[in-house]
Amino acid sequence: MARKADNGGCGLIVLCLLVIVAIGKCTEGPTPVAKQSSAADLASVPSIEGMPMYVSAATLNCRAEPEPRANVLEKLSRGDAVTAGETQGHWVKLDRPGEDCWTVQRFLSESQPEPDPLPQSAPLYSPPADTLTSLSSSTAEGGSCGAKWKCGQMDSCAEAYHYLNECGVGRLDGDGDGVPCESIC
Repeated sequence: MARKADNGGCGLIVLCLLVIVAIGKCTEGPTPVAKQSSAADLASVPSIEGMPMYVSAATLNCRAEPEPRANVLEKLSRGDAVTAGETQGHWVKLDRPGEDCWTVQRFLSESQPEPDPLPQSAPLYSPPADTLTSLSSSTAEGGSCGAKWKCGQMDSCAEAYHYLNECGVGRLDGDGDGVPCESIC
């Protein structure tokens, strides 16, 4: 008598998989269709083209192309009035005398910003005397400009001032008020 080979339930597993796939296909619903922009949709996006705008950053690079690495054609200052032209993503082309240039839109404002309270040439902040004492002692002990470049790497407020003032690590003063690493100073 010939014995029937046992397939180990493979047929049952295949059947179950087919049922699961079929159920999955039935419950997916329709495939989403990409929404196409109509002329009415585009008209609802406010255009800034031709609008008078003001520089809201302390200084702003205006570049030859709408790219962060493009050549800087002009440096603008806080409060400078500009006229917005065409936009490309988050870049705005400024209509400038001579040659037009591009800048990032978030540094422009529809209203004129408040003037800076202190002149740019004056130091904005001096650290407390105890900070200066500990700073001078840390530099006298061989404090130098190492590889630290962000606030999380600073061990003290004095060290943050040292890296800002002596080493020129300007990124420690993110808001430009002369106080580095405000979370520790």
